[in-house]
Amino acid sequence: MTKWNTKCRFFNENYACDTLTSESYKSCEECKFSSLYSKKILIIKLGALGDVLRTTPLAEAIKKKYPDCLIYWLTEESSAELLENNPYIDKILTYNLDNILRLQQEKFNILFSLEIDTPTTLLANLIKADEKFGFYFDNGSTSCFNESAEEYLETAFLTHLKLKNRKTYQEMIFQACCLPYNKEEIFLELTDTEKKYAEKFKQEKNIKENDKLFGINFSSSSRWPSKAWAKEKIIELIEKMQDNYKIIILGGPEEHEKMPQLIEELKNKGINVLANNPKNTIKEFSSIINLCEKIIVTDSLSLHLATALKKPIIALFFSTPPWEIEDYEIVKKLNSPLLEKYFFTNYYSDELANSILVEEVIQALENQ
Repeated sequence: MTKWNTKCRFFNENYACDTLTSESYKSCEECKFSSLYSKKILIIKLGALGDVLRTTPLAEAIKKKYPDCLIYWLTEESSAELLENNPYIDKILTYNLDNILRLQQEKFNILFSLEIDTPTTLLANLIKADEKFGFYFDNGSTSCFNESAEEYLETAFLTHLKLKNRKTYQEMIFQACCLPYNKEEIFLELTDTEKKYAEKFKQEKNIKENDKLFGINFSSSSRWPSKAWAKEKIIELIEKMQDNYKIIILGGPEEHEKMPQLIEELKNKGINVLANNPKNTIKEFSSIINLCEKIIVTDSLSLHLATALKKPIIALFFSTPPWEIEDYEIVKKLNSPLLEKYFFTNYYSDELANSILVEEVIQALENQ
């Protein structure tokens, strides 16, 4: 009977690994290149996109604590692109019925369950693992597998605790997983394909090598319109910066209507700016961010993408907690004086949107 080495990190249940194919081995028993993993670990972190990205430091920390471990990461299909080519993640599984059934049949040494709502907590109950950290479904509510995860759960649920908290998201997630946090960085890998896309963008937009590119992302999703900076402020900033920088307006699918409107208003003032395609994939969008010398953003996915790409960032916070953002010594935070008044409101307010002045942003850029 042919024997397969399922303890090898290169083992693939669907087809022969590259070594078996290239060396023409008949079974894993003959292989001289097998690499046994020490522990089999599952991370469950589905979304949102920004939260998945800023959870990536966890994989590096796990590899530090458990050398030669095998890391599976279960995530939403929309988030999988952010995890591709991460050297600390061995298998990316998308959240679908096939993989839910599969995971219930596999055995893990450790589970890190990092979602606090159903149905993910229900799945955490069903995973077979020797140790479990994070969150599970408990008779209609969410409970913690371990005591050190309680602070994250309580802070997520209770606004008054979120206001008092001064730990970053990464600090709380690492604490929930009982792992030491040493400011491991957010990981995002741009492939040659994305880099070529950025080069094509430069050619099409006539961007020269000595051009100083400044990216502005004004994202505020339909869920969080309170994160928005006033359009008049954005225009005023661009008017004052156009002589020193070539401006790129950055946006995704939710900005596909706002971007042309903003660009048209600027054109009416005699100001020409560049813009990415709002239908870009996440990686294509990231490659455009990577072209920029500096970035100004609201609290959005763009903030986390730019942080992963190590870009100097000015981040504007209107209604969400700036203290939860790890600055990695590249993020300068400007907080609205009305932040606590509008903390986690989900509606647009002119008062709030105008509460950070253009002069503050320019001063921050000069000091950065």
